[in-house]
Amino acid sequence: MKFVLLLLSLSLLVGVAIAEESSVGVGLQVVPTDRGDLVVLGVVEGSPARAAGLQSGDLLVQVDDLVLAGVDFETVARRYLWGKAGTEVTLKYMRPGLAGVHSVTLRRQGLQAPGKEPVGVRMLRPGS
Repeated sequence: MKFVLLLLSLSLLVGVAIAEESSVGVGLQVVPTDRGDLVVLGVVEGSPARAAGLQSGDLLVQVDDLVLAGVDFETVARRYLWGKAGTEVTLKYMRPGLAGVHSVTLRRQGLQAPGKEPVGVRMLRPGS
């Protein structure tokens, strides 16, 4: 139940950030861990994060000079992950199966979410 509420909160937060035209990101879909680090759930196609090789399962431990352990998720998302187009953000992350902490600097940009076909309903004739 906690995880479902967390995902719902995340989608609402991302929706608010996307609505703010002056705020753009690097193309990461993340959720916080119990410690406050962020786990990458997905990487947007064509995004700076994708170009830099970030992957689902990566664990973000620091954004710029902010160590994430124990930091409020909304603060991290609004003040650090999102920002003005063209500005840079440095992420430190760990990847399962690789030793050590890795660092990457990304330039924020506007992202176009891939469109989805609307859900439709079609009635079938009996026996078809």
